Amino acid sequence: MKRPASDKKSARHRQRAVWLLLALLLGYLFIWPFSAIAALALAWLGQAPSEAVLSSSIGSFVLYPALVLWLLCARLAVRNALWLACVSLALLALLHVLAGAG
Repeated sequence: MKRPASDKKSARHRQRAVWLLLALLLGYLFIWPFSAIAALALAWLGQAPSEAVLSSSIGSFVLYPALVLWLLCARLAVRNALWLACVSLALLALLHVLAGAG
C-alpha cells in the first residue's frame, strides 16, 4: 500500500531536522578542540594567555557558522561530515596529548 504524501513530507522534515542537528553538533565538535589548539598556539607564539583565548574564541565564532553552512550545503554532505568527525577526533587526541605534556 502506498504511503500518503503527508507521511513522506513528514519523514523528509524529520530527516532534515536530524541532519541540521547533526551538522550543528559536528561543527561544535570541530570548533571546540580547534579553539583550544589555536589558543595554545597563540600563547606559544608569545601572545598573553588571556588574549590568546579571546582571539581563538573570536575566530571560532566566525568559523562556526561557515562550517555549519558548508556541511548543510555540500553535495557530498555525508562524506564531509565523516571527514570532519575524523579531523575533530584527531584534534581531540592531540589536545589530550598536549594536556598530558603540560
